[in-house]
Amino acid sequence: MPVGYTAMRPRAWQRVLPLLASLALSLSFAAHAATFPNLYSVTVNQDPAATDQRAAATRAAFTAVLVRVTGNRYAGSDPDLAPLINDAARYTTQYGTDRQGRSVVGFNATRVDQALAGLNVRIWGQERPLTLVWAAVDDGQGGQALLGSGDAPADATPATVDLLTMLRTELAAVADERGLPLVLPQLDAEDLAAVTVADVSSAADDRVMAASARYRADAVLIGRLRPGLVGNEVEWLLLKDGERRMLEGTAVRDGLDAVADQYASELSVVGSATTSRLRVLDVKTPDDYGRVMSYLEKVSSLQSVDVESLDRGTLTVRVAARGDARVLERVLALGGVLRPDSATQVGGALVFRIASPGTR
Repeated sequence: MPVGYTAMRPRAWQRVLPLLASLALSLSFAAHAATFPNLYSVTVNQDPAATDQRAAATRAAFTAVLVRVTGNRYAGSDPDLAPLINDAARYTTQYGTDRQGRSVVGFNATRVDQALAGLNVRIWGQERPLTLVWAAVDDGQGGQALLGSGDAPADATPATVDLLTMLRTELAAVADERGLPLVLPQLDAEDLAAVTVADVSSAADDRVMAASARYRADAVLIGRLRPGLVGNEVEWLLLKDGERRMLEGTAVRDGLDAVADQYASELSVVGSATTSRLRVLDVKTPDDYGRVMSYLEKVSSLQSVDVESLDRGTLTVRVAARGDARVLERVLALGGVLRPDSATQVGGALVFRIASPGTR
């Protein structure tokens, strides 16, 4: 993202001013924002019936990219997007095959976004909420277990192991399809001391949320999978921003689709860039300044960032961003660097405070 820096003339920190520009450019701070990797690159299976494998794979991959970037799971059947899909090769920057013979296709993010903006289609940027998934499986024969980031429990029944494997595989596939950053609990001693299969199965909010704090996720998705009348069924519950929402559907993908749809509606933007003013409070040290600026220059929806002033610990920045102020505030809050301060009003600007390192 191109970032412009204007002259800074605050009335404080006169002795450290010569260092600030170099700090902002040279220091790299690890932001906690969940940035979906390779958002504009997709791996697809070859179509054995296609006479032109490359063209078919490119169209299929571009359709998948549009689902991710627009947040619309039905992008492939949207007549407004059909001309783009038919002209997918125009946006391609990479084409190859992996060891499994699948096509790996990459697309130019700027050109894709410009094409979507030209059609007045909403764009969901690469900064996305991180969702922690707690899932309990019940094999219907007395076997129960939690899904974790590692191997299945040593005492899990074969039927339970099969369910855990299926669940993990499908979660990964749908998350990749929708561009949804997920994390599974480690299920180490700390987790197992804090939460049980029964807690997750009964959606014991307090215990699950307490166990989730260490993962610094933006939301918690709780699932309970068990045999149903026709195949396996899952009940999904989303905990986010102090609210609990039971999600419709009983398939594994239903929960993730509902979550992705909600995130896209909250964070996607449409239209050209508009100018907004940000004020960040408690910028007390050169490290604070470097942390804020390093974060802002990584946010994909910001097309420019210009520093206006630094006065008595308040950093004022003018940004050009896609979307309205409400969406911009939500996007900037994802990184774990800036915390909205709605209690402080400063001349119509969006006001933030620096979040403590290691928090979200």
